[in-house]
Order: sequence, then C-alpha cells, then structure tokens
Amino acid sequence: MPAITYPITGVGGPAPKPRRNINDFAEDPLQWNLFLQALTNFQSQEEDTRSPLGFYQVAGVHGTPYLSWMEEADADDRPGDYCTHGTALFLTWHRPYLLLYEQRIVEEALAIASTFSDTYRTDYQTAALSIRLPYWDWATDSDVPQSIRFPTTDITLPVAGSDAPPVTQQGVPNPMYSYKFKTSLRRQRDFSIVGVTEFVNWEESKRCPDANGTSHPEIVDQQLRTPKGKSPDTPTAGSSFRDPIFKLLTLVGSYGPFSNTGWKPGRDGVKNASLESYHNTIHNFTGTNFITAGSPEGHMTEVPVAAFDPIFWLHHSNIDRMYALWQAIYYEALFEDQATDNTRLPLTKAIDDAETTLRPFYKDDHQAIPWTSSMIQKSSSAVGPTVFDYNYHYPELPIELSGPGKQEEMKSYVLNQVYQLYGPDLDKSLVDTPKVPHRLLPPSNIVDQGKFRREWFIFLRVRKYLIPGNFTIFFFLGEPGDDPHQWLLSENRVGTVDTFKSTTDICGNCAGQEEADQLLSGGVDITNALYNSLHGTGYTLDDRGEVETWLAENLKWRILKHNGKTELTPEELQANPDNLFVGVKSFVLLYPTDQLPIDGEQFQSAPKIIDERIHFGATEPQRDRGGLGSQDPY
Repeated sequence: MPAITYPITGVGGPAPKPRRNINDFAEDPLQWNLFLQALTNFQSQEEDTRSPLGFYQVAGVHGTPYLSWMEEADADDRPGDYCTHGTALFLTWHRPYLLLYEQRIVEEALAIASTFSDTYRTDYQTAALSIRLPYWDWATDSDVPQSIRFPTTDITLPVAGSDAPPVTQQGVPNPMYSYKFKTSLRRQRDFSIVGVTEFVNWEESKRCPDANGTSHPEIVDQQLRTPKGKSPDTPTAGSSFRDPIFKLLTLVGSYGPFSNTGWKPGRDGVKNASLESYHNTIHNFTGTNFITAGSPEGHMTEVPVAAFDPIFWLHHSNIDRMYALWQAIYYEALFEDQATDNTRLPLTKAIDDAETTLRPFYKDDHQAIPWTSSMIQKSSSAVGPTVFDYNYHYPELPIELSGPGKQEEMKSYVLNQVYQLYGPDLDKSLVDTPKVPHRLLPPSNIVDQGKFRREWFIFLRVRKYLIPGNFTIFFFLGEPGDDPHQWLLSENRVGTVDTFKSTTDICGNCAGQEEADQLLSGGVDITNALYNSLHGTGYTLDDRGEVETWLAENLKWRILKHNGKTELTPEELQANPDNLFVGVKSFVLLYPTDQLPIDGEQFQSAPKIIDERIHFGATEPQRDRGGLGSQDPY
C-alpha cells in the first residue's frame, strides 16, 4: 500500500484570498499577529521524521536531511533528492511547495483561533482562513522588510478562553527573523554534509553573518542596492532589479527562457536572464556577507539549508508572484520540455515534460494524484495564471478578471500594473525618434503614443560547474579594484550573475548537470548605469559605435569564488576556452508615454524590440577573460 501522503490542494474557502506584500500584511493586526503565532507554533514542533509536518521537515524538502518526505520512494531513488534548480521544473515545483507551507500556517492559525472565547473566535477563524503567504517584492524595495529585521517582536492576541481584551506579549522571539534549531546532534548529522562548519555550530539560521555569527540585515540592504549614480543630476539606476524585471515580464514570451538558467542556442540579450537567475542573486546576497573579510556563508546561500531561513518563503512567494504575472501576460505560452540528464527523480525519465511528477507533492493522501507541471503551466490550452485554482491570488491579479474568456482583459490590466511597478521613469534617456532606419519603426499612430530608448544588455554563457562551489560574476563600468570585498560597494558595479547549486555528492540533479557539462545563461541590464556613465562624454545611448568603443575600454568583469572569497584568475578561466563567453547586445525598445494607451491591444502587438545588434567590439578585447569575439561559437 502506498505511503500516507499530505494532500496539497491550497487553503480551503469560498474564494481565493490575496498573498500580500509583507509590508502591507504586517499592518493587518488580526492576520499578522495570528500569522506570527502560527509560525511560532509551526517552528516549535519536533525536528525528526515523526513530525513530518513540522517546520524542520518541511524546510528539509528543499535539501538536507535528504530523506524521502511522506511518500514511498522507489528502490533506485536517492532519498530526498528533489532538486529542480536549472531545470524546466524550477518554477512549477516550487508552487506546490509554497502551498504546502501555506496550508500548514493556516492549519496552525485555525488551531489557535479555536481556543479563543466566543467573543473573538469567529473573527479570528475568519482571519485565519484569509491568511496567505506574504511576499517580499525586492524589485521595488530590496531592503529587508522592517517586520523581519529584528530578533524580537510583539504579538497581540486574545488569551485562550478569556473575554478580556487581547494581550500584547512584548519582546518575544520573532519567528520571521530566524529559525532556532533544537539539537546539536541533529545539526551534526544533517548539516555536516553541506561542508560549512558554522551550520553545525549555529543554533539558528543566519543572514549575512559576521565572523561571530551575528546576522546583519543592513549588509543585505547594501548588497542588494544599486550603487548611486556618478552624477547627481542624472537618473540613478534605482532598484537593481526593477528595470530587468520589467523587461523579463514584458519581453520574454517563452516559458523556457523565462523560467530557468539552462542555456540553449539562441539565448542572448534579454532572453539570457531568466527569473531563476535573479532568484539566485537574491539567495546569495541575502545569505552571505561578501563585504566583510572572514565572514562565513549564511543559510540562504546554500541550497540544502536555504529553506530554514524564514525569508526564503517570502522570496519564493515573490518568485511565484512574478511567475503568475507572466502567466497572465503570456497566457498562451505552453510548458516547454527539457532534457533532464537522466539523473533526477524518477531516474527512468530522460525528459522533463508537463506530466513529470513534481515529487514529493500529491493532491491526495495515498500517493495516487501527483502534482505535475500541467496543473500549473498548461501544456495544451491557454488559460493564464493558475493561482486561482489553488485559492490564492496576488494584488495585481483581480479575481473578477479570472474567468473564462477574460484573458485579454487580465493581460491588459496586469501589463498596466507591471508598467506602474517596474516601468522606467520618464526621464531624459527616452527619445521621440531613435537613430534607426525609418522602415524599422512601427506605424506613426503607434510611435505617437510612445517613446524609445536603446537598451544595452550583457549576456553570458558559463559552465555551471566551472568550479566545485558557487561563484558570482561581477560586472563594472570602470575599474573594479583589487579587493573582492569591495566589489559590491564599488560605484562602478552594475550587476552580477550568480550560481546557486549544491555539491554533486549530495544532489543527483547537480551531479547530472556536472556530468552533462551544463551551461548556465545569465544577463545584466546596464542601460541605466550606462546612461549615467556616459554623462559628460557627449555620447548618448543611441550612439551605437561610440558606445561600443567606450564599453571596450570600460566594461570589466571579475569572478568571485564563494569558497574563500577569492578571485578566479584568467589563468584558471582559460583552462578550457569554452568556460565563459560574455557578450553585449543592444536594441531599441518602445515604451508607452504614460500607462498603456486606450488602444492598448494595438500598442501591445506592435514590435517592441527594434534594431537588435551584438556588439563584438565591446568584449573582444577581453578574450582572455571570456569576452565574446565575432568568430566564437556562442
């Protein structure tokens, strides 16, 4: 008989409830206080397999302790080998994983509400059923949210069975700040395989810790912010992620390039930077302090232990949100199959397709109805975002537009939301007429409703297992300096591309990717930073030849090895001439002057990317560091 599984179907109720921005959610006194207490209770449960629905075992599905979770595994399976990073299943697998976590929070919240007297019970039960996992929108505000920055917090709730006014517990441990591990013996057993000694010693999860093991949210803030512009009277780059997320959501219409970092021929320019790529950067810079010498890695930086940091769940809720927004915009996009390297569960399947089982997640309690990607990213029909099927949604996805036949209305609404949240500021960098042949421009009635800008984008292809551990590629417009600890603080830094992988001895997916010599794609949008840097040179973004020459002199990149925080030298890189290719592409992009015009459908159908070019001259001078030349087999 199959093992008893935990049905993951979404929180029950008559209508989908919103997952809210953590900053808004924390202002709801009933739901927020109930959420904090529910998470505290969830985290307080035992850590062994007798409590498979406790926080420790649920977080462990993402990596260590590498045990089969509430399912009967096949004899040939590697227990708990559920990794989907760098595959077509990356986005779809994490959706039921978040639903599992969300269901457990609501179950704990309902249990708490049931203990209250008649005076409070109904209101708190209603609040409990409305709780959904909040998200951290790091693309609009990359600072660590105030409500999760501090080790203690206040919780105000009624006393069980009492009609007295709710009581405030002051200075209680904040369950959103960290997870507190229960026994050193379990840490020794489960975390030693990760290879980071501190994970065995630390009694709680850490964010950007120093050598003493103290978390530093202000370091997270510094690492995720864009360095200030060089000239105070030119637009700053704003959020490191705002512009690139805008382009990702509005320009990349195929599931494969949007969803994951696996490289395929034809992926260059804006299609090179997937949602998973930005996800990797958030993991690394939220987990590890790259600024202070001698700082060990934090939990978010290592795949096997990342989910033990409560910020993981806010981060992935935002990844799921962006995926849902993309589904609304590209509602006709279908799931795209991808080779698996024959190493991940199930071992017999060579292709990840829409029917691949998203283990260990099931919709029933007897392992009969497994989750598949076809339940999330449709493989044969156009339906748009599927979040409504699982009784949640996001503020930008109104319920009233979720019905059949309303895909175009939903698309237009979401596009307007995306423009408002992530669209560029209407600044001097936009022009009425770009320097391109007139025949390339859309019809005049479309041109009159928009403005243009030449966008500049770094794209790359790198061997994911170039070195055993993780690494980050830093890009600069100007000299980077010799001290790797200062690269993040450099005013010349314009972006990074990061790996996020496990060691191959504990991750079958990773071992297969290494054996298959998987190539990772990534990209950095340098348009805003380049606009700032060109100030005073007499050049504009539209001056293709001059900017290419300027980039040949000023575009630099360096590779940081996370283990030891040292630079990967050009000599190490040249051990294989195909280890890294870095190129630059530019294209002219059409923007609406305000929000999308009334005849938005016509505007949306107009060509957005005009005069797309690869600028070999910008990177060929640095062939010794992987610069792309015109003769290279990219």
